[in-house]
Amino acid sequence: MGEARIPPRLAVGILVCLAWILAAFAPPPTERYEPSVRGTSEVPPTGLFRQAPSELPSSRASAPPSKEGVQPVYVLYSTALTCSEIWGIHQRPPFVPPILEPAVSVAELNTNQPYYYLVAMLIRNRIVDAQDCPGGGLQTPFVANTCGVERARPVLAEWQNRYDPEIVQAAQNTGVPPRLLKQLFAVESQFWPGVYGNGYEIGLGQLNQSGADTLLLYNPPFFQRVCNSILHPNRCEMGYANLTSEERLMLRGYLVQQVNATCSDCPGGIDMARAKESVSTFAEVLRANCAQISQIIYNVYRRSPGQISNYVDLWKLTLVNYHTGPGCTAKAVQYVNQQGLFLSWESLKAGLTTPECRKGSDYVERIFQ
Repeated sequence: MGEARIPPRLAVGILVCLAWILAAFAPPPTERYEPSVRGTSEVPPTGLFRQAPSELPSSRASAPPSKEGVQPVYVLYSTALTCSEIWGIHQRPPFVPPILEPAVSVAELNTNQPYYYLVAMLIRNRIVDAQDCPGGGLQTPFVANTCGVERARPVLAEWQNRYDPEIVQAAQNTGVPPRLLKQLFAVESQFWPGVYGNGYEIGLGQLNQSGADTLLLYNPPFFQRVCNSILHPNRCEMGYANLTSEERLMLRGYLVQQVNATCSDCPGGIDMARAKESVSTFAEVLRANCAQISQIIYNVYRRSPGQISNYVDLWKLTLVNYHTGPGCTAKAVQYVNQQGLFLSWESLKAGLTTPECRKGSDYVERIFQ
């Protein structure tokens, strides 16, 4: 008899699972940064069968017919779908805030902001030399002082713009507004693609288990690409929601680690190639959040978002969902419906009633500033 061999996909899955388990029980990292809030409440779909919204052209859908009494689930069916198409808005408004402009060049994305956390990380990782500054350029271990920022000026400007080509490309591929994606990175990580908080907020956009869950559930094409590299294709055909809890944990762990650019052997402690590759993943996360709020709104109104709200306000609701999770978003939408109000940003803000949910409103203001 020949020597027994473990199938390659199974071997990769075992390694990923073991790595995630070890990471879960590892001591917390020394790096500290105020993490974004992420909700933990789940919003169950109204049905098990994925079906494209009736407003979309049938050529974009490839789903089995729904069972009687099972409502469609708004999810992505093609990488060609933009958030506006998911919402049933087939023509974007002619005038939108600059942050939502769909086409922006790399040069137009250029910024030059004094990111004090980013400078602190550049100093701590010996990318910037500020030894002649008070405190070595640091006000606290993770906040630079004014002298440190001045010493870092040339590197600071280059660092915050080094992902711009990837952001523009991701915007072209997904329809996510490029300035919105860049500002999300600025607010979440100040462009330092490492590990934050308690070690479970990772990368340029601080992806965690909840965010990975949204991406894998509400972006089936992305799920298939990830799943087929880890599990047997027969398992992937079942869809993310029908996998075992262990399989879902394995996929989420793999995905979160894929956006972690921390690298002890790399210059400056960052694997820049991995950081740049992660930009497209975060664009896909935003698209998945667009799909999730479509589901939330459909659950309450039985109508597509574009029929009862507008393009700008739906993006703001998507950002709340990204930051606080679907629990806060669902409660806000339910509140607006119960009050008989128009589904606008102002009415949705009134529905963010808990302290944790109200942080979603502050988050939107920081993104849109």
